[in-house]
Amino acid sequence: MRKRLSSDYEGRCGQCHKPMSSEDNFCRYCGTPRGGGDFKPYENSNVCVYGPPIATTHTCTRCGLSWTVNTLGSDDAQFCPKCGGGITSKYKERW
Repeated sequence: MRKRLSSDYEGRCGQCHKPMSSEDNFCRYCGTPRGGGDFKPYENSNVCVYGPPIATTHTCTRCGLSWTVNTLGSDDAQFCPKCGGGITSKYKERW
């Protein structure tokens, strides 16, 4: 089976390929500035996750920006999308 590689970076980080919103200045997952990265082709695939919904609230330790992500499984953000600073995270299951 042949892998299909994508080079469509619309709404994605140029380094780790994770989704970025139009307001993000930095990637939440690897810290790369918007428009930065190697932009290498990547395997664009969907992953199916089962489990309890989790609300993760992230807060930047530098600028104070706070945002909540509702996901199945955990959200592994490590950087602030506004300033690129480190974050703290709190998880809460939504049952």
